[in-house]
Amino acid sequence: MFALVAGVLAAPAAALAVTDAPGDGTLVVENGAAPRGVAVVTLTISGTAIGHVSTGSPDQVDKVVIYDPNNTNNIGASGMNGALLSRTSNATAQRTTLVGNDFRFRAAGGIYKVWIYGTGVNLFAVGNGKVTLQGSPDSTGSSDGKYSLDGGDWHSLPAAPSDLLQFGSPSGSNG
Repeated sequence: MFALVAGVLAAPAAALAVTDAPGDGTLVVENGAAPRGVAVVTLTISGTAIGHVSTGSPDQVDKVVIYDPNNTNNIGASGMNGALLSRTSNATAQRTTLVGNDFRFRAAGGIYKVWIYGTGVNLFAVGNGKVTLQGSPDSTGSSDGKYSLDGGDWHSLPAAPSDLLQFGSPSGSNG
């Protein structure tokens, strides 16, 4: 149990250590959930994103897709209960798909497009980015998760896709 807590706490610290550029901002999503086939998070970032997806149910499958247009090959994953890693790439770009019901992932120090589907979505991103968020349309506001931008107040994930939200400096490069 201690190792799990230490790992969760170390992830944000590790992300902050990767990049500390002026104008960097943060996005935090905690316990996000959306209907099957709907992305909880659609993120474009110049920076680092570290996350954990866990449905808590072996019959529910979650998915994370990470597109790396510059083929920096700085994407990693750790599966807890059978997460499968599928990676396709060419000379200029890489697409990584993770599928399972309990796994961690990272896309560090680059420009990425990330789609996260499922429940139990936890994400910490630092850098400059744009994001669209969605929770469950039938939620009471507490069971579909919450988010914070740039260290601001927590908000419930919206029932319909949010407008495009900016974090970090708008003048930063975010693909």
